Amino acid sequence: MRPITGITILGFRLGVIALVGYWITLFLGTHWPAGAEIVPDVSDKVKHFSAFFGLALLCCYVSESPRSDHAATVRRFGMIVVGLMIYAVIDELTQFFSPGRHPDPLDALADTGGIVSAVILYLIARRWIRHRI
Repeated sequence: MRPITGITILGFRLGVIALVGYWITLFLGTHWPAGAEIVPDVSDKVKHFSAFFGLALLCCYVSESPRSDHAATVRRFGMIVVGLMIYAVIDELTQFFSPGRHPDPLDALADTGGIVSAVILYLIARRWIRHRI
């Protein structure tokens, strides 16, 4: 998909910069020692779902595959889903080393739900936009 904006900063597309910033913030947020939180008081699973939903959307947005190559498109989105699922598991396991945090398989499941939902939504939106153009 072509970028919505042609904005670049130091030669990097704005979407890539947003992805890197978001991913760093997500990593720091999931590994910050437990204690006072600065986010709304909602379920931990909702936070995980939302965080990885946003990460997956950004990954879909910044990645590209040839429009006419169906196999490349399937590989692209498959790699996003599998890669982010692996990251979600690693993210959970490394929380063991943060004071007051612990790995939770249900958090990784919520992360996976956010990833898959974002990719599906992105594909639906992409198809809808392409049919309108």
